[in-house]
Amino acid sequence: MTDYLAATMAMLGPAQDRFAEPSAWDRLYADLGVRLPADYRVIVDAYAPIQLNGHLYLSHPATERWCD
Repeated sequence: MTDYLAATMAMLGPAQDRFAEPSAWDRLYADLGVRLPADYRVIVDAYAPIQLNGHLYLSHPATERWCD
């Protein structure tokens, strides 16, 4: 079985780990009323904010855009 998370992280290269604020995810969950997939959170925590392939934008809930 393919480990898509590991394959994605290998493709993107070394993680930047710019944000590691679990409370930011908690605030987002409270606003959305739903939890996002764990593998998505891992990628966002490791690389966001980032634009991939010119069309996919990943923002982290701890970035200024999300914080009030």
